[in-house]
Amino acid sequence: MLFHKSIVLILSMGFYFTNYIGHCQSNKLATERLDRFMQENCKSYYTEMDSVNIAKVLRHKVYHINQEIQNLYGQKNKDSNLFIVIDDGQQVQPFETIGKNTNLPKLMHFIREDFVLNDKSAPLFQVVLDAIYPLPEWKPDKREYFFRDGKWYFLRDAYFRTKQGFEITIDADGKITGICYKMKWDDHERS
Repeated sequence: MLFHKSIVLILSMGFYFTNYIGHCQSNKLATERLDRFMQENCKSYYTEMDSVNIAKVLRHKVYHINQEIQNLYGQKNKDSNLFIVIDDGQQVQPFETIGKNTNLPKLMHFIREDFVLNDKSAPLFQVVLDAIYPLPEWKPDKREYFFRDGKWYFLRDAYFRTKQGFEITIDADGKITGICYKMKWDDHERS
């Protein structure tokens, strides 16, 4: 009886492993087909962005990734996904997503320790903001920047009588101590 149970157990395990191996092989073949489809229909291109200006403000290199997808659902046209990322030397990561009033500590961490924000460097800082947080092409250009009450404002958009953009706090030496994206400033705040 014990011998019979052992044989049944061995046969059952053999059947299980045979099915498992067969399943793994079919998944491996499917994975290979899917990988081949992705290689044929998805292309990614990496381009370093404005290295001269970015290097004056940020510690690390910034890249623009363009991923093109074709033959999706049998269509011949291409779709593109665009990403802007920073390579900190250990990992590649996206910049923080802007929502409503959003503090941006990662962006602040990426700024060079020797960078000073003042009247002379503000246009350069605007260029870098445009590179890493570009305005959509369909939006009208409402960009402007100004200094008021110890803070720099890099405005990006306007709705009726309100404006939104980056609020940059600096210390007495012009070192950046805080970065926030604000969704609303009223015109009277800019007097």
